[in-house]
Amino acid sequence: MNSLLEIIHITLLSISKALFNFSFILVIWILYILIKKYKNANIYNFDNSKTIIKNLVESILQGIIIGIIGSLIITIIGLPINLTYYIIFLLPLALLLSFINVRYICFSYAASVMGVLSLVFRGQNIFGITLPNININISGLLALVGILHLMESILIYLVGADEPIPIIAKKDDKIVLGHLMQKYWPLPIAMLVLSSGGLANTEAIQMPEWWPLLKDIPHDINTYYYGLMPFVGALGYSSITYSEEPEKRNRKTAIKLMIYSILLIVLAIFSVDSILLQIIGTILMAGIHEGMILYDQYIESKNEPIYTIPDRGVRIMAVIDGGPGDQMGMRVGDIISKINGIDVINTRLYRAILKNSYTFLWIEVIHLDGNVDTYEFKAYPNGITDLNVRLIPENPRIVYRYQSIQRVGLFHIIRGRFRKRN
Repeated sequence: MNSLLEIIHITLLSISKALFNFSFILVIWILYILIKKYKNANIYNFDNSKTIIKNLVESILQGIIIGIIGSLIITIIGLPINLTYYIIFLLPLALLLSFINVRYICFSYAASVMGVLSLVFRGQNIFGITLPNININISGLLALVGILHLMESILIYLVGADEPIPIIAKKDDKIVLGHLMQKYWPLPIAMLVLSSGGLANTEAIQMPEWWPLLKDIPHDINTYYYGLMPFVGALGYSSITYSEEPEKRNRKTAIKLMIYSILLIVLAIFSVDSILLQIIGTILMAGIHEGMILYDQYIESKNEPIYTIPDRGVRIMAVIDGGPGDQMGMRVGDIISKINGIDVINTRLYRAILKNSYTFLWIEVIHLDGNVDTYEFKAYPNGITDLNVRLIPENPRIVYRYQSIQRVGLFHIIRGRFRKRN
């Protein structure tokens, strides 16, 4: 028990150092920009009580908590990285890739690039030119990315579908409703490293003889030690769904990501003495991650959207918390077909009916599964003119393209902000 408490204590100390690192502040600033961009997509007045700052604070706290859990897993199991100078370029590389597409801020891409560079640049002498010896432990990178995505899958499962933003798009000349889900977390972690000499900001720890699980000691190191080094990363989740409910898509994504993370950890353990498995792992690290995203996009392009404009009635695109619609039990995707026995043909008639300020309403609603319910609402003595639900507009002001949201880079976001100021 004393050893476990000591591990927790040293891990928390290392993470606290990461919190005061300039990189952590930089990541928070970038996440602030991304969260603000996400909020700006809320053009149809979907009620959202949380401010940008509140969302950012929640993301920071969630990132810190999951960072502590991930760090303890890395330390207790023993998944170290052979510490070299080039490891400090991992976060800048991830940020650089995010300028191309915000989803590339994920470490799976940056680590895969670093793995390729490590395989290529091994200090060879070519035509009289000595190449740098990057010499990053690829098995350690696989383990690190695996743990990070295991933590990300947990976050996605728990909070990934919170506050999805309704977006209107066009598919096959039909107006459809989709949901945009984006979450970003700063990740301060205590990274377990293998070093041949003393290192500042690193806390040494002692573990049992079976530890570490990932044993990869370079032959040219005579004296070495394992330690914890504060490190800052970032996790990001972005998804659009037209053919599934946000919660259902969210659970599927979390489960797939968890399987992906376990695969990387297994590859890390068995690739220590196998250059072939290291090459395979380096390719799969980014390949599978990108493949999952492209597969989801393919499924969206093939499957029929579930939220469309009905032939008769009006479809709900958002339900305001605490409003009459919410109190009655209305849900996103429901079709309001009748109000007080009057057929609701379109949004114009819907608004005209409610202008009568009825003190009592009975509303017929058709759910996504085809079942029909009748809700009642009393509004004595003043009557009611608004159910506090948002409807899919027949003639939307702005129609998104699917690709226009999925393929946005940080460069485009910053450039757009600069243009607005000028």
